[in-house]
Amino acid sequence: MKSYDLVIIGSGPGGYVAALYASRRKLNVCVVEKDLLGGTCLNRGCIPTKALLYSASILSKIKESKEYGIEAGGFKINFPAIAARKDAVVNRLRAGIETLFRGSRIELLKGAAKVVGADTVSVNGDILNAKSIIIATGSRPMSIPGIESDEVDICSSDGILKIKELPKSIGIVGGGVIGCEFASLFNALGSKVFIVELLDRILTTQSKEVSRKMEAIFKKRGVSIHTAAKLESITKENSLKLKISGGNVIEAEKALISVGRISNTEGIGLEGLGIQTEKGRILVDENLRTSVKSIYAIGDCVRGPLLAHKASYDGMAAVDNILGKTRTIDYEGVPNCVWTDPEVASVGLTEEEAFLKYPDIKIAKFPYLASGKAHLMGRPEGFIKIAGDSKGNIIGVEILGEEACDLIGEAVLAKSIGINIKDWANIVHGHPTLSEIFQEAAHVFCGTPIHSI
Repeated sequence: MKSYDLVIIGSGPGGYVAALYASRRKLNVCVVEKDLLGGTCLNRGCIPTKALLYSASILSKIKESKEYGIEAGGFKINFPAIAARKDAVVNRLRAGIETLFRGSRIELLKGAAKVVGADTVSVNGDILNAKSIIIATGSRPMSIPGIESDEVDICSSDGILKIKELPKSIGIVGGGVIGCEFASLFNALGSKVFIVELLDRILTTQSKEVSRKMEAIFKKRGVSIHTAAKLESITKENSLKLKISGGNVIEAEKALISVGRISNTEGIGLEGLGIQTEKGRILVDENLRTSVKSIYAIGDCVRGPLLAHKASYDGMAAVDNILGKTRTIDYEGVPNCVWTDPEVASVGLTEEEAFLKYPDIKIAKFPYLASGKAHLMGRPEGFIKIAGDSKGNIIGVEILGEEACDLIGEAVLAKSIGINIKDWANIVHGHPTLSEIFQEAAHVFCGTPIHSI
């Protein structure tokens, strides 16, 4: 029987980051992974999708190059090469984690793990002893009852990343973050895109204004959007036929089912230890500890947003709690990022949520149209909104526009350390940069707008 200070089940952005963080703090760590090192994010999520989206962004720039005085002709889309580049990026980053593990003396075991005791994990028939255990088993794409994904024509977000040829058309069921990112990707590459969303708007995790704006942008680019529409069936003939409520039928070469994700918590031994779940997610306390004192759970298999960076945050917090450095989880500072074109990012409450919770809320808005950097980039579409209370406390920040997902980091920092909006207005930002939108919006909040009326 091998013994460790910490055994981690799962090597996604929660598990592998927790392992590295723990190793740096002198813990003897073993990570158990039944699939590929790096989990969903690296292999079937964040990284491969953004690699594809970056290729699409290069294509968009080429198509727009004449506006910048550059006439580029004779280009073509080589989708197999795009897919190969995506795979190369993933393989390179996975190799990087392997190198970090070796350098940190973290043992990686391949196989399915099961927790069989408060300090015991079974892997391929072998028993591991652990002072502490972290469950970081992640999540998988949710399916629709009666609709079977064959991962060839009808795909989940896993299967769609394996296609080698660009589809002429695609029906995307689900207008959330994943669905909209793939809609942006395939639309940019020239596919005819249809979105079917059960709710009355796309991107429901964002404000209504952002949802409306993104819907308008998509429609302007030729994306067909059906909201308040339910998928009833998919039949295969020469093409796929997606029947939706209202009697409408969508014909497409491929279908993507992106209606959410479900936690991987079955078959890992929870029931035998009395560890409870709710809607598939493991119940934990504010320190990420389960009902068994030595067992923690993090990432997609516990409450909170299903985000890679949230999982990493959980992983480090769990390790600190194992070490006796008490950390209480707080997801108010976790940013949401949507890699559409233009990008969407936010932290804290949306405008609607803020008005419901705070009676004295104030919204300050600054348009990209008034940003010099946005104009010289040829990207003047979008805006920033800051929600604050009467004292100037930051309640939420939302950005729609170029590089929003990178820019949101400043808002996360400002909100997390408690910068007052009135002080934010006095922080000097380089010119010309997109980051100036924070200072400009803060001035709007204070009633002293500079480059807006």
